[in-house]
Amino acid sequence: MSFNARAYLAPRFWPTWMGFGLFWLITRLPYPAVMWVGRRLGALMNLCLLSRRRTTLTNLRLAFPERTDAELRALARQAFLHLGMASAETAWIWYRSTDGISPVTLEGTEHVDAAFAAGKGVILLQAHFTVLELCGAIVGARWPVRAVYDNPKNPLFAAYLLYQRSRHLTGLIDNRGIREMIRCLRRGEMVWYSPDQSVAASHGGIATRYFDQPVLSTSGTARIVRMTGAAIIPFIPQRHVNGRAYTFVFQAPLQLASDDPVEATQQVNDALEAQVRTQPEQYLWAHRRFKPPSPAFDNPYS
Repeated sequence: MSFNARAYLAPRFWPTWMGFGLFWLITRLPYPAVMWVGRRLGALMNLCLLSRRRTTLTNLRLAFPERTDAELRALARQAFLHLGMASAETAWIWYRSTDGISPVTLEGTEHVDAAFAAGKGVILLQAHFTVLELCGAIVGARWPVRAVYDNPKNPLFAAYLLYQRSRHLTGLIDNRGIREMIRCLRRGEMVWYSPDQSVAASHGGIATRYFDQPVLSTSGTARIVRMTGAAIIPFIPQRHVNGRAYTFVFQAPLQLASDDPVEATQQVNDALEAQVRTQPEQYLWAHRRFKPPSPAFDNPYS
């Protein structure tokens, strides 16, 4: 896929271009130094992005009510450090190659290979961990994979992100493109899917629970499995201390115990929650996941 830079030369895009330039510049450093810059960037984001910090703390208080305020603030700081390291990884993947990164160990790949050998499509089910761009590069080098994503609002960033991700992925699917996901899975392909964000009722969101909070979740996973017979492979990418190494774990297929869309979606939510609890500091807490499913519930972000 090509990228038409000339279409984005207007002054309103200059800050984004400056960000790309900064990404390129820091990747002239060795990988450990790039990750150090990422951690400093994460600490700066924790200080400066006040609304994101408030959202993060609100989410953590809802998800872990048993923890003290000091523990939650420490966890929030760790989450921002990991967000900064994710930015550094993104820069590296964009402007260098996977050869220079820290070692990546893949565990459980036999579960994916067995599903393909059985002629099934594969839903790679992952919570929104901050190890994201690196996942695309590593997994895309092992198997052909299409990723479900939400198109960014910044048109330059959206076009450039699509260009960069297309270097590693077979294709990208809009998060509302259920029909395209079904077609891919029926062809026996892999779709990388993270259905752990809030979905409005007008877009098919149904009332469920996540971290024991009332939320709206997409029932898409359950419907897609019912229509395609695809295997759900839970996927947990782990960033070790300061990005010195990575472990990508592919778990045994998740068997949905019910044909009822609400019960099946709740099972998916429970599986995603279990992933997050293994490494909460690496989860993307800065988005408003716990929007109330109806006006009968208080809005925690108001």
